[in-house]
Amino acid sequence: MSKLIRLEEGWGPVLFLLGAFLSAGGALAATDWTEGLGVLSVAGVGGLAAGLLLGWSVFQGWTCHLFSAIYGLAWTGFLVGRELPGELTWDQRIVELADRLARWIDLAITGGKGQDGLIFVMLLSGLFWMLGYSASWNTYRRVRVWRAIFPPGVVTFITVYYYTGPASLTRYLALYLLFSLLYIARSYVLEQEQTWQQERVAYGSVLRSVSLRSALVVALVVLTVAWTLPDAEAWSGLSVTWRRLSQPWRVVQEEWQRLFSDLRGSPPRRRSAESFGPSLTLGGHRDLQDVVLVDIAAPREGRYYWRGAVYAYYSDGRWEAMERERIRLIPGQQPPGMARDALRRSVVQTVTSYSPARRMLVGASQPIAVGREAEAYINLAGDAPLELLRIFSASSLGAGETYLVLSRVSDADVTSLRQAGTDYPDWVRERYLQLPSALPDRVRQLAEEITTGAENPYDKATALERYLRRYITYDLAPPDSPAGRDYVDFLLFDSRRNYCDGYATAMVVLARSVGVPARLAVGYGEGEYDVERAVFRVRQTDAHAWVEVYFPGYGWIEFEPTISEPPIIRPQRAEEQSLEEDMPYGREGDERGSAGEGERQDPRFDESLEWEIEPLATRHGPLAWLWAVVPVGALLSVAWWWAMENWGFHGLSAVEKSYARLLRFGRWLGRPFRVSDTPFEWVRGISAIVPEAQESVARIVELYVRVRFAQGDRADPEAQAAWGQVRAVLWRSWLRRVGSWLRTR
Repeated sequence: MSKLIRLEEGWGPVLFLLGAFLSAGGALAATDWTEGLGVLSVAGVGGLAAGLLLGWSVFQGWTCHLFSAIYGLAWTGFLVGRELPGELTWDQRIVELADRLARWIDLAITGGKGQDGLIFVMLLSGLFWMLGYSASWNTYRRVRVWRAIFPPGVVTFITVYYYTGPASLTRYLALYLLFSLLYIARSYVLEQEQTWQQERVAYGSVLRSVSLRSALVVALVVLTVAWTLPDAEAWSGLSVTWRRLSQPWRVVQEEWQRLFSDLRGSPPRRRSAESFGPSLTLGGHRDLQDVVLVDIAAPREGRYYWRGAVYAYYSDGRWEAMERERIRLIPGQQPPGMARDALRRSVVQTVTSYSPARRMLVGASQPIAVGREAEAYINLAGDAPLELLRIFSASSLGAGETYLVLSRVSDADVTSLRQAGTDYPDWVRERYLQLPSALPDRVRQLAEEITTGAENPYDKATALERYLRRYITYDLAPPDSPAGRDYVDFLLFDSRRNYCDGYATAMVVLARSVGVPARLAVGYGEGEYDVERAVFRVRQTDAHAWVEVYFPGYGWIEFEPTISEPPIIRPQRAEEQSLEEDMPYGREGDERGSAGEGERQDPRFDESLEWEIEPLATRHGPLAWLWAVVPVGALLSVAWWWAMENWGFHGLSAVEKSYARLLRFGRWLGRPFRVSDTPFEWVRGISAIVPEAQESVARIVELYVRVRFAQGDRADPEAQAAWGQVRAVLWRSWLRRVGSWLRTR
């Protein structure tokens, strides 16, 4: 114990580590992404203390690590449990934490959206404990300086890089770098002292203080120089290199947004393509890839928007969907109670997905039924008709898998929309005319000025649409809104540049300012039409946001304020028709009403008889910790399966990766690729083992040969689709082979 108290290495390293961890934890707490982030620094300090004590103990390494895991679980559970309501006993707190963690793991496995901020705090607390323990262990037991200081630095850099809110995190980064440099300098001197002592070299006791002063001066100089350097984003060469190196990281970003979709504050600086969660935070740069996501077969008439989600509530640069209920969708059946809007036609779409493990289903305009088991988030406000706001498949989609969507697409002409009037239902007025109380008056005044002379909501909406297309510049890297400034106000009067999110948000706010109900819709633009295959090819770069305006009798109608997209061309009619002809509650079978025979003519879709509406969150019993083991085991199984298919293939294209997977399974199935083989000879060999996979295997090999010898498309989505078709066959064959081997033992 006396050895620990006097610390032959001195208290300098642990104090510098303490400062570094407090800086890293302070940076995360300052983001205010969710409640309770203040415990992270305390968790890290606990890990430092445990690492210090165990590092000086006589126990072996694995014993120390086991003790650290037990201590860390107890410490982080205590810290996070304190964030729960005070009236709960500690037994109840433990059950509640286990229950919420189990639900989050279940969502992670099934592809759902995580919406529990406490899980975010829990996981980060565990991470900070491990980093703190590792830092002390690698200082006082193994003396590995970079393993001690580098990991918390990565956390700090990621936090500062992706945060774009009002708080200033630069000081936390500067403090972390300062303490890190001092720690590295002190550790280096300690290492030299040990060498000198072994070699019996004399040195003065003043060396430590002199070296610290010198290290402090060097650290301050380095930080000052770094502060004055230009932003790396201004260097085009570095930007290009960073985009290439960060491509695998985008997968992590997408999963992060899925698992922690309710975090407050700022979005990543580069928005991903599918941030279609219950909320949408505005701002940040947009960096999308030219990657094929889906092919959609639909009649080539009119203008399509492939909708993923809609948002109703706007405040402080953030949109909320506001839905709280969901409904289970029976394949091919339309739920009752949906709107019967006029001048709409039924459109059946066949969607082929090339993004594995996705669950969100997209459809044109107003989806009313899908051809697979799914669930949809709905709006049950007041007497509002049922609407499918976000649709998710009950099971994850495989690459190349298809599904059907039935939508009602509007053919409303300009005259009809002008005559629609302003007799809005109460649920429309209450929900879709909302504006933040702090919205500057000059935004409302600008909306009134733009719509001067417009006599009806349609003309007001088109006037706002034209204004934004004319006066706002399209920019994928717009400036961030300053702290305390309204997002729309800054866009309209200062920056005057943004991408589709900004255009659409500005139009919704302006429309609501003059009494026109509107909402934000997100999903994908129409994409590129492939004439040979008769499909709309939709890429990640087609991710888009647009505006939907409500017209009594005609429902939600799309508007396009973004200048980078072509304007919407609506049908015109010469003769005047009475509004009564177009009212939605006409006679049964009217081809313009959504309850007509249009849905029943397609045998794949029909009306359902029984529907179950359930709350967003499902309650679990007090023994949640028992069944929490099952999702954990499933998560480990999924991780093992992923490693078996993907380990070692980093950096390969879609075609090369599919081919490499085939070769790996060939070795496992007893037919490796020999030096004397050509690819097609190998196909014949493996096909003899798995004849049912012959067609898909041959297609993957053919695509690879094209890439290797004929400059084929390295990212051809057909390779991933073919792999999705052959995967299950190969796994079954391998399992049968393993089972046969075990039986012979």
